Order: sequence, then structure tokens, then C-alpha cells
Amino acid sequence: MASYSIIKPDQLTPPLDSRRGTHNSHDSMDDGTDAGTAAAVWRGTVRAVASGPAPDAAWALLGDFFSLDRWVSTVGTCQRVEEDGQPGGVVRYCEGPVNMAAAAAAGEGEAAVAGWSKERLLEMDDAGRWYSYEVVESNKGFGRYRATLAVEHDPAGCAVRWSFEADPVKGWTQEGFVAFLDKLARGVAKRLEEEINVVEGDGVR
Repeated sequence: MASYSIIKPDQLTPPLDSRRGTHNSHDSMDDGTDAGTAAAVWRGTVRAVASGPAPDAAWALLGDFFSLDRWVSTVGTCQRVEEDGQPGGVVRYCEGPVNMAAAAAAGEGEAAVAGWSKERLLEMDDAGRWYSYEVVESNKGFGRYRATLAVEHDPAGCAVRWSFEADPVKGWTQEGFVAFLDKLARGVAKRLEEEINVVEGDGVR
């Protein structure tokens, strides 16, 4: 499930409250200006249902900040690269084939280089089943990008909710980026179904 709307700058509210793990009820894009300079902001939330897995069981797997390559099909590598012992000091390196910014810049017949990003963990709430992070370095066209990945209850089992706030991402339209994130969330939900339902069905834990 994914949608978006356009709102005025003076109507903007934070897309999430990291202290409570709450999210906007809708997705939005700010196309206002700041000090006379275009300052578009993309905001969005996607939600995908996983049939069967309980929220706690799903979070026990998805809550590992360094396991993204296990759940997201476009991430081939996800590993710890920094930890300085301070809040926000945990950083993961993610790499995969999707790099729309490089593809847009590549000449005819040129292959785009693999996409990579370094992402810092900002806050994690195991009880609330969510964590927030930001991109600190990337070759994929990201400027400012902050997101929250959460697992919540759903009558069918659980749901994966991915919320973000970002500067426009090079190589993408806002609609295209939200649709891409929606596809990723649905892929994560499917993988959780496969992993948890099969394991529990076999009586193995």
C-alpha cells in the first residue's frame, strides 16, 4: 500500500516521532521553497502485510540492522563498517545492482556501476519493533535521507512499514521512488512469510 499527497510548507509535520515510533497517516511531498531556493522534500510510507508471522517473530529477524541483504532483494551486501561506541555511531555498508543515478548519467552502451550506501543507525526500539536510520554517504543520488523500518500488528499476521523523509533522489521521480520502496517492502514481507512459516511448520526454531 503506497500513496502520496502534496502539502504546503507551513503544513509540514515530522513524518515520524522517533521517540514513539509513530508515523504520518499519509505520504507527502513538500514542493515549497526555503530562502528563495527550491527545497522539495519527499515524504512517504509504504506498508506490506506478511500473512502468518507474528510481529515479535518477524522483528526477531528483521530487527537485525545488519541483515538487510537477507530480506531485500536489491541488497547483495550488508555489513557493519563503523561503531564508535556513541549513539548514532553504528554504520552499515549496503551494496546492490540498483543505481538509478549512475544509470541516468551513463552514456549509451555504458553499464552503470553498482549502487552502495553507508547508513547510520539513529535509534532502535525493540519493544516498539522499529529502528530509524539515515544515509551518510552514497553513490546512488541520495542527499539527506532518513527512514524508519517497523514491524506492526496486522489481522493477517504482521506488516512491514517503511517511512522516509528525503531530498529528491537523483535518477528518480517521487512517485517512482515510492513505488520502488513499496516493491521492496512487499518483497520483505514475502521473505518473512517464507522464513517464519516454513520454520514454524517444520517445528524448528
